[in-house]
Amino acid sequence: MPVRRPDLENTKVSPFRRLSASQVIAWRNCPRLWYYGWRERLKSPLPPQIIRGNAVEECICRVLRDSPIYLLPDSDQDMSSPILEDGSPALDVQEGWIGPELKPLPKIKWPKNRIELENWAIKRAMYHFDDCWEKATTDWESNPNRKGNSSDIETQEGMEMTVAGLKLHLDELQRCIDEDGGENFKNWRNGQYRDIWPSPDGFPRIRNTNNPAISEGDITWVEAWEYARPWFVDPDSDSFSQTTSHPGEWFQGEYDLVYRWSGKTNIVDLKASIGKGDRSAGYLEQLRLYAWLWWETHNRSDEVSKLEIWYLGAGTAKKVPVPSTEEMSKLSIELEELYQLIHARNPSISDCPPTPTPLNIFNEGGNPANPPIDKTPFSRCKKCEVRAICEGSDYEIDLPMESRIERFGHAWPVTPLDKLKTRFTIMGEVLHLKGPELGKNNTIDLSFTLQNGYDRATVKPHRNGGPTKISRSITEGSWIRIDDALASLWKGQLVIDLDNLSKVSTVEKSEDFPIVEVETRVSIVGRVWSINAFPDGKGVRRWAVTIVDQSGSGGAVAFKQFIPNSAAAIERGDEIAILNGESGEFAGRPQIRIGPGTRVVILNNSEDLMSF
Repeated sequence: MPVRRPDLENTKVSPFRRLSASQVIAWRNCPRLWYYGWRERLKSPLPPQIIRGNAVEECICRVLRDSPIYLLPDSDQDMSSPILEDGSPALDVQEGWIGPELKPLPKIKWPKNRIELENWAIKRAMYHFDDCWEKATTDWESNPNRKGNSSDIETQEGMEMTVAGLKLHLDELQRCIDEDGGENFKNWRNGQYRDIWPSPDGFPRIRNTNNPAISEGDITWVEAWEYARPWFVDPDSDSFSQTTSHPGEWFQGEYDLVYRWSGKTNIVDLKASIGKGDRSAGYLEQLRLYAWLWWETHNRSDEVSKLEIWYLGAGTAKKVPVPSTEEMSKLSIELEELYQLIHARNPSISDCPPTPTPLNIFNEGGNPANPPIDKTPFSRCKKCEVRAICEGSDYEIDLPMESRIERFGHAWPVTPLDKLKTRFTIMGEVLHLKGPELGKNNTIDLSFTLQNGYDRATVKPHRNGGPTKISRSITEGSWIRIDDALASLWKGQLVIDLDNLSKVSTVEKSEDFPIVEVETRVSIVGRVWSINAFPDGKGVRRWAVTIVDQSGSGGAVAFKQFIPNSAAAIERGDEIAILNGESGEFAGRPQIRIGPGTRVVILNNSEDLMSF
């Protein structure tokens, strides 16, 4: 199966905590690089090359999904798929699929050989390409964390890469024909072969009629197109709706193409590049990890037969050595240990030293250069996207580290980002207790008022999930201690939010941690590392940024009417101050919430400062 979904009702691992191939590669390149990218969530700006990669892959998949027995090369239809609310194809629903509604074309109009099928596929690509390019461009331009211009990427180059990918697919069909269809071909002709995860073809999981391409004698080219079609992510589905999760749910990945016609599994990764540079080493590792993931999700009984990277800029297929069962067994141990280290244990920056590996050198087509590595010390650091903030780099940049700032006739004390206090310990008496009751995922639903002297706070479960560690002896009037609680203000009232990290225990009466000492307001100064969200008048109604100073990083977010007027003018690299914000957390990272009484000020523009 190319898709194995985690059990969302009883998930063992947070979806934000799963390991991925990109994380493994980053960690092996340099642990500090992983720390900044996944622990601190410092995402680098997206270059316009993303447009080409997304458009080319989608266009290839749309052509592969189309059928030469139903669609003429210039048809204005396509084999579209109905999509469920979760963004995945409605495979188990019979209604809404276009395939059963289409009538086969007269056989005289079916491609009879490779040249005719290639011409059909290229014309289908020309039909799809403009829409795919426009969609990819719109998605990129709507991302506030982008850099460059869409005009920097040539559409003609993208079209040429699409054609190169289709020709490589036809090479695969040629192999299928040369091998008389492989071991499953007779079953397919008899209508007895359709995978539980069928290749997207405009039909539901259960196809009630045999494929009209079925003939007798030697396999034809249209039969090869229909029968050998690889599995791929349906181009109508939402992003990440068809990923595959490890049985332990701590690793996930998503395949590009999976060929199964031979009775064996061949995995192909599409790359809209020529295969030069250090990234090609990561691509090799990514494919090996996908072979391991396939093995793990098939009870360790089904091994991948072949791995390939299709470098569409070069028009070549790079074969990748398939790991042995011994290597995959070792990988299982190493990867689970890595997961425990970098996700389950929440490593600190000191646990992730700046120890970069040398840069790998590859020529066109992903072929190793001679020599294959750059032995210059810290060669990786010179091209690293986080060199400006990494202590292991010799690229020194002035980041702010203020203790106070004067604005609006007031002196504001400034808190370093690594000193932001987001969780609190408080004690008090329980009043107006509701619950506790067992909720979803073994969380506990309860709410009450906590009183300590003249001060009160409302205590309730956090909106993203409640607590699991609550004393069974909690009752109305009992004296309790709350550890690791989140705090916020609502209409002037202190609110204590309990999540899975919070703990409530009964104690003897004490005032060691009074409510009055919970301070939720804070001011920070830093440079904008990335703009993560900007209101677009459609689905996005917030403004969010990541900020760095000499001590670390944090986030800031504003919703609806609290989005500052200065937001439209703020760019990556600007030095800003957020005054009188509300401290909190998002996905385990400190976050300042901008609300009533908060001010956001641009202190210095990026053009006047050293670039990241």
